[in-house]
Amino acid sequence: MKTPPPAQPAYILHSRPYRDSSLILELVTPDFGRIACVARGARRDKQRRQQALQPFTPLLVTLLGAGSLKTLGPVENAGAPLWLKGRAVYGGLYANELMVRLLPEGEAHYGLFAAYQRLLQELADLGGTESTELEGPLRSFELQLLTELGSCPPLDYCVQSQGAVSEDGSYRLELELGFVPVHRQPARAGREREFYGAELLGMLRARESGCWSADILAPAKRLTRILLRSLLGDKPLQSRELFKQVYGK
Repeated sequence: MKTPPPAQPAYILHSRPYRDSSLILELVTPDFGRIACVARGARRDKQRRQQALQPFTPLLVTLLGAGSLKTLGPVENAGAPLWLKGRAVYGGLYANELMVRLLPEGEAHYGLFAAYQRLLQELADLGGTESTELEGPLRSFELQLLTELGSCPPLDYCVQSQGAVSEDGSYRLELELGFVPVHRQPARAGREREFYGAELLGMLRARESGCWSADILAPAKRLTRILLRSLLGDKPLQSRELFKQVYGK
């Protein structure tokens, strides 16, 4: 008798109808990264779908089959669902959409899976906050995602000098290279890709500690938007558009 594959920790990133009664689920797991599977009969079994096949719920799943589109086998809850509220819901949907859009299928991403778990817990802890407190967790997750995709240059390294970024220096992001020095203070208008060294090093410290100060959040958002835009292209993020419709920004 063939031994079934071991169960995998997983979260559901996206689901869509498939045939008459099934769903195609996009999952994120540590061993396979983003992977698609068919949940056969899930649309008939409403109780199963409502109890287990929900986003932001930690699962243990068994994935069957040898092809790229797996079949979902036994599913267990690996913990209580994380009930995100208010703006935190859109933060979770945003992270899910980024992974669906950008992660290659079938590649292990242990660090990113841990970062996603941490993000969901931080968003759940915020409750329905209307403050900017969710910005820090989102920047940390974006930087982890970009780093694992090989699309975030080291924040403390100057390409031209092949040395460390200086706190009192000014630097310009060159997408294909990294950070190069500029011999002037960045003037924000028209110089979107220019950063103070103190900002870059502050982002690095904040990412490692999880403690984001207000003066670092704005340049961090500017940096991640630049890097993500180069990967996402012109197709807008649905989660961002939905957030704008609800909150007007």
